[in-house]
Amino acid sequence: MSEPPPDRVGQVGGLVKIVQSITLTQVLVIALLVAIAIPTYVFWRFLHDSSLLNKYTSFYEEISSDKVPCTLRIASQRGADPSYSLSTGFAYQGSDRYVVGVVLSKQPDDAELVAYCATLNAIVDHLRRPTEAPEPTFPSGGPMIWHYQSPAPP
Repeated sequence: MSEPPPDRVGQVGGLVKIVQSITLTQVLVIALLVAIAIPTYVFWRFLHDSSLLNKYTSFYEEISSDKVPCTLRIASQRGADPSYSLSTGFAYQGSDRYVVGVVLSKQPDDAELVAYCATLNAIVDHLRRPTEAPEPTFPSGGPMIWHYQSPAPP
């Protein structure tokens, strides 16, 4: 013998009886739980989704390395791609700091960090002692500083 098909009318009738037995207090508790659960879930997703978080917040971080005497700064404005800059100190006057830096399109790896920092330090040395320190060059080898001649008097 085969089993009888499930009684769909009986299942629907059971659900109707359950809904009819819910009190107003129980409905309010369920509504309160839903009202708390949905914003809490959205907030949790916001905090754990880096792409969504990037659209609504800015970011700034300074990274000092023991390998090089330069500071790497990573910053992004709300919704923008991060920008990277590497800088080293040039002069100080009171609480003011003068720096020499380079803005990069991508995060430098360790070798690039060393090369850029060496170039920045060569610039600082040349600016402090232009007659003694060699002229700095780009990491690719091209000249970095061009000396402009003042125009001859008429």
